[in-house]
Formats: sequence, structure tokens, C-alpha cells
Amino acid sequence: MKKQIPNKKLKKAVIPLEGVSCASCVSRIETGLGSQPGIVSVSVNLPSRTAFISYDPAQAGAKSISGKIEELGYKALAFSESAIGAENTALIELEREKNMFLRRFLLGLALTSFLLLDFVFDFSQYTMLVVAGAAWGVAGWHFHQGFLRALKARTADMNSLVSLSTSVTFFYGVFVTLFPDGGGHYHAQWHEVGMLVTFINFGRWLEARSKNKAGEAVAKLFKITPKFARRLKDGREETVPVEEILPGDLVLLRPGEQVPVDGKVTGGASSLDESLLTGEAVPVEKEAGARVYAGTINKTGALEFAAEGVGEDTVLMKIIKAVEESQAQKSAVQHMVDRISAWFVPAVFFVATAAAGLWFHYYGLGKAASIFAAVLAVACPCAMGLAVPMAVAVGFGRAASAGILIRNADVLESASGVDIVIFDKTGTVTEGRMHLGSLHPYKTGEKELLQLLASAEEKSEHPFAEAVRRQANEAGVKPLPLTAFDAVPGKGVRAGSAGGEMLVGSLKWFDELALPVPDSDREEINASSDSMLLAALDGKYMGYGRLADAIRPEAAGIIRELEAMGIEPVMASGDRQSVVAHAAAAVGIKIFHAEVFPEEKRQLVMRYKALGKRTAMVGDGFNDAPALSEADLGMAMRSGTDVAAQASDITLMHNDLRSVITAVKIAKAIKRVINQNLAWAFAYNIILIPMAAGVFYPRWGVVIPPSAAGAAMALSSVSVVMNSLRLKRKNI
Repeated sequence: MKKQIPNKKLKKAVIPLEGVSCASCVSRIETGLGSQPGIVSVSVNLPSRTAFISYDPAQAGAKSISGKIEELGYKALAFSESAIGAENTALIELEREKNMFLRRFLLGLALTSFLLLDFVFDFSQYTMLVVAGAAWGVAGWHFHQGFLRALKARTADMNSLVSLSTSVTFFYGVFVTLFPDGGGHYHAQWHEVGMLVTFINFGRWLEARSKNKAGEAVAKLFKITPKFARRLKDGREETVPVEEILPGDLVLLRPGEQVPVDGKVTGGASSLDESLLTGEAVPVEKEAGARVYAGTINKTGALEFAAEGVGEDTVLMKIIKAVEESQAQKSAVQHMVDRISAWFVPAVFFVATAAAGLWFHYYGLGKAASIFAAVLAVACPCAMGLAVPMAVAVGFGRAASAGILIRNADVLESASGVDIVIFDKTGTVTEGRMHLGSLHPYKTGEKELLQLLASAEEKSEHPFAEAVRRQANEAGVKPLPLTAFDAVPGKGVRAGSAGGEMLVGSLKWFDELALPVPDSDREEINASSDSMLLAALDGKYMGYGRLADAIRPEAAGIIRELEAMGIEPVMASGDRQSVVAHAAAAVGIKIFHAEVFPEEKRQLVMRYKALGKRTAMVGDGFNDAPALSEADLGMAMRSGTDVAAQASDITLMHNDLRSVITAVKIAKAIKRVINQNLAWAFAYNIILIPMAAGVFYPRWGVVIPPSAAGAAMALSSVSVVMNSLRLKRKNI
């Protein structure tokens, strides 16, 4: 539910709730809060029972929002802008509720077992009344509490259905026990009371237990968040709570420890396990200048780093927040289900009352009471309400554990029907950084040419220089000490050493300086689409190095797999025609567009959409943002810019194009489970409510007793939850 409030600085709140039991509760809270002044948007996540609210602090605040929630019949357990505090409270409440249902199920089971012994020992009806009263009033008290809250708020929910169905059965038994002549020869069915309460408590316990599992992916991130850090201050090491670390603080990391905050390495070298964030099992090497992220694990060496992202600004917390908010976002299907659920409970009351009236007319009060209780007991708004959010919660958690952040549930519709995937080239199909691909020495050796290039580029800040230095370091080639250095913008560098004057730059610059280049090398350089670094020593040409942006090793396989799925791959890049053509051919992309500006990329997406194609865009840069926003499905590589990530629907947390395929497959799997859940939930209610009402009794003699109705109600919700949990184990 959203409203527009222009020119206001909005705040967000995360509120764990108590008393939310079904889709009717969700609808009531969203409608009630959404009507309040200053509330811009409200979304309640049923599986986690958490409300996500955007509000104008000038018109609304914690007190007014919490008060409205109380007025609606529920309780705000916390009011937090911090995902950590709210998540911990929600997890504690889910655990408490799970244990409460287990205790009351066990109590109900014990009392029901005693009631069933009446078929053997023939207990007194007053003994049965007391035991059934304990089952109704103690084991089922939480249902009656929920009904009273709903009654106070002048509404109805699942607790209302359960409370009324058990109450009608119990109090009719009290009536025929105290006034045996008024029951119309209908006996009190005390065991029905016990079984109703027991079965429904058992179902709610299984449901709560499964809901806890649904949030494991996000809960795991919270649980492993580091609590302490080793801070270096005034040359001394001190262990402090991670909350005390501020940007700029120096932090020491020893082998086996978790990184407490995000930062940049200032000293040392090590390898870090970043699988928590990226899903990649291979440790990542870290040295001075590299970035480290909170929650990742140091494997071998010691590191010293400067803190940058702390608290809510760490990548880990941003992931958690993104996953939580995405789970709370409502898809078009969910909005439809919510609207149906809002009318579901009143409709069930109407059906139960009408059916009871007909049965009273033809069969008497006893049968009417049984039918009324059965209809209320068999109806299950929970199954409908959980069908979408449960699958989304489990599926999005599974995606997050694979390093894929899905922003909202509407993405599922787009991802499941993609026809075309448009790839940016640089940083997407390629690795996004230059490397020294090959050396072509002239009248010298490769090692000598590499040393000349590395020496000349030692003090340069150009990306080409970085590629040369990296290659020299890997080859164990050390640069010569420089006596002079001069960078010539757009042309190259001039440097001096004990070995003489070195020139490294472009062919155009060498021609300007009238440095002779052999015709064979000149032809190769002119014919290539790669960038070239030519080298000369004391005016003599020494050869050249070929610089290229490496194609990702997995790219060609991904393109083949997309084509096998019936999805057409396309490449769009602002690079030169020859460079884009070469990259497209290398990975097997047949259709490509070169020298396109950011707005032209967006127009390309629009053109495909106009042709009726459902389009996905995969990019990483600032220039990809317009196209990512325009596409039906935008996927941004985490290695790219924050602008691209914000413009996308899905963020791929690690630099592996296989995530594109995985994201599409996960989205399709979630969509299938949602469809299965909805089909089951609607079919269940459409078939069993008429059966409980006695529609099939005149012809086939089929009617559902209240105890069986209670068991079926429990089964429906549990089936939806268990089907959703399959996403955790499903092979993608």
C-alpha cells in the first residue's frame, strides 16, 4: 500500500508483530496503518510477522504507529530503524510462539487421549466436561485471546474461526450435559473438542517450526555477524565491541578471525573466505589496497586494514536489509490474494451460518452445531495467505545464499518469461580490467621487454601501467630504479634509468617522434582491435605488448546455455566496432551493437520490448543504469557501480556470469512453487468447505466431522509451508 507525499524526507521502520496469524490479519494491518496520516507505505511479511513501514516523521512517529497497531488488535514488539534489532526480536517471537504451540499441542494430546478412553471405560459426562473444558480453555486459550482481540477491533481472522468452532462444539456439549432433554437425542462429542484443539495446535506448531527454517538464510547472516574487533590505537592493540569501530580506525585481523567491518587493506597479505557474500568457495587473495567485507573469514595471514563501512553501512547489513525488504514487497499476485483473503473470513461465517440454519431446519440443533463447527474449522485463510510470501521468503533466502539479491517479487514474473538477454561488454562479458595478453619482442627477449615496460610504467597511474605491473609481478620480474619519469597524457611515458632512456606508448606517438617501427609489427598493430604498448630504449624500437580486457572464462558456456533455454543473447557496448565484434565472436554471440551511448542502450531495450520481447539487461557500469531500469529484468554485477546496482532488479554479488543462469532458474522455481501453493490453497477451500457444509450429504452421505475438519485445516497450511521449503533443497 503506497501513497505519494511530495518533497518530504521519509523514514523507514521495521516492526516485529505479535498476534498476526493469517492473511486477514495482514490485510487489516496494512489497511489500518495505510489510512493513517503520514504513512506512505506499509507491507507486512506474514512468514516473519514483520511490518515494513515508510512514514513522514512530521506526521507520524513510533508512538502513533504502535498505538494504531494496538488499536487494530495486535502488538508492536519493537519499533526499529535497524534491521538487526528488529530481526532478533522477530526471531525470538517466532521461537516463543513455536514453543507455545508445542506445549499446548502436547497438553491437548494428553487430554484428548483421556477423552478417547471413554469408549472403553465409560466415564461420567461431568468428568468428560471438565477434561474437555481444560482442552478448550487451556490448550486452546491462545485462539480465544486472538478472537477477543479481533472482536475488539470489530473484525475476524483465523483465530476467530478456530475459537468459534471449538466453542460451539464445547458449549453445545455443556448444554446437552446440563439439559439432557433439550439436546434432541444428540450426544455431547467431547472428543471432537479435544481433537479440534490438538490437531490445529499441531498444525500451527509445524507451521511455526517451518517458518523458522524459512528465514535461516537471513538469520544465519545475523548470527555470524562479528561482535568484537582488534583495534590498533596509538601503536597498541585493544579488543573492543564492533559497534565502537569508526570509519578510519585501523583494525588488525589474525588467521581464523572474521572481518568485523568493511575496509581497505593497508598492510599484510592473506586469503579470505568470502563465500558468505558471494557463494564462491575459492578463497580470495588480499593485499594492500584490496577491500575486505564484514563477516568474511581470514584464512592464513595477518592483515591490517582501515575501517570504511561500519554498522548498517557494511555490505553484509545492506544484503540483509535488501533481502528482508524484498521479501516484504508484494507482487501483483500477492495483492490479489490479499484482497480475496480480506473477504474470506466473512464469507466463511456466512456459509457456516447458512449451512447451520438449513441443517437445523431438517436435522435439529445437534447436527446444525456440528456443521457450523466443521465449516469454521475446515476453512483456512492461512494456506492462501502463505502461498506467495512463504515461497518468496524461502526462495529469496536461497538466492541470497548463492550471492543473488532479488529486489521484489514482481521480478519473478519477468525472469520466468525472458526472451532476450542483453549483455554489456566491459566488466560483464569481460573481466573489466586490462591485462598484458602477449609480448612481441624485437631483437631482444620477452623477459627483457617485460622489464623495460615494467620499469617505464612503474610510477604511472594509467590502467595500462597497472596491467604491466601485475604481469611483471606474476612473472617475478623486478623493475629497474628510475632516475627520471615523465607522463605524456594520451601518448605514453618517458623514463630514465641506469640502462638508458625508455619510451613506452602508442604507435601514433612513436610516429610523431620518428621512431622507426618494423613494417611487420606495424601491420600487426594496425590490424588488431586490442590496445598496444610499444617500447623503445635509447631511441631503438624493442617490441610491443598486447593489452586486452580478458573474456570471462565462463562466458561462452553461459551463452550456449541461454540459447539452449530458448533465450537469445545480445551484446551492446560503447566500445569500437572491431573490439565488440571480437568479444561477441569469442563467446558466441551473433547479434551485437557497438559504439552505443547509455541512452542508445535504453532505446535498444525499448525497441526489443516494442517487438513483444521480454527483455533482460546485464551490466555493471554507470552507463548501463538507464538500460537496466528500462529492461523488464535488470541484473547488475556487484563488481560494478552502486548506480547500476540501484537501477537493477537483481544484483549478482560475485563476478561470475553463471549467476545470470542461476538467477533465472531460481526465479522460475519460485514461480512454480507459488503456482502450486495457490492451486492447492484454493482447491482445498473450494472442495472442503462445501463438503463440511454438507453439500454432498443428500446424494452421497458425505459430511466432515469437526475433528477431521480441524486436521484438514492444519494439513493445508503445513502443506503450503513444506512445499515452499523444497526450494531450500532443490537442485538449481
